[in-house]
Formats: sequence, structure tokens, C-alpha cells
Amino acid sequence: MSAPILFDDFVPGARMGETHMVYRAEFASQWERIFGAPSGDADRAAEGASIATVMMMRAYMAVVSPRPPGNMHARQQIVLDGVPRLNEEVRTEVSCAAKEIRRDRRYVELLVDATGDGGRAIYRGRMTLIWAR
Repeated sequence: MSAPILFDDFVPGARMGETHMVYRAEFASQWERIFGAPSGDADRAAEGASIATVMMMRAYMAVVSPRPPGNMHARQQIVLDGVPRLNEEVRTEVSCAAKEIRRDRRYVELLVDATGDGGRAIYRGRMTLIWAR
């Protein structure tokens, strides 16, 4: 196992890596087991936003790894441009937007961008983390 990613390892403006996930029916059915099948446009929009958030977190966990224990997820923002289509491969890129020390805490800002077939925009996210070391 490699050494955990430390605060000093983050370089603002640097690409950290990417993941590729295929959006399959099983993924949506997991969401529907919890919340029920979408019954209208509002439900479909909520499902799309939820799935994008899950994909963003999975990409972060895969790319920014291993992480030291004690990190805190402070905030996230997501802009949904579209929803993944069934059996579409979603490419998610993670990059470091910024880092700073405020009140003795190490803050890291990550950008997470996802595209589908043909480079179609799916979502853009921004995550703020308080990094342990």
C-alpha cells in the first residue's frame, strides 16, 4: 500500500486523475430501492442529481487515495448538466483547484468534472475538504 496523500501533495491547478464508470440499470435500481421509482419529472431530476453526487463521491474516493484518517468533508456543490444514459460510460476527472490553511486547518478544494458519450457534459462539482495532515 502506498503512503497516504498529504496536504503538501496537493498542487492547485493540477489534474489528479480520472475514473470511468458505466451507468447500468443496477445503479439506478439501488437508488430506487431506497427512494422508490420516479413517478414524475421532479422525481427523475432528484434521481439524476443523487446519482451524479454518488458518482462524484466514488470518483473522489478512487482518485484521491489512499487518504489519511481524520479528513472531513466540509462542503460540496454540483451543477447537473445532464443525466447519465443507460449503459453510458461516464468519465470523471478530479483536479485540485486550491488549498489553504485557515484557523490552523488545512482546506483542499477539488474540482470534479464528468462527461459522457462524445464528451457530453454530465456534471461539474466542487468539493471542500478539511485535510487531516
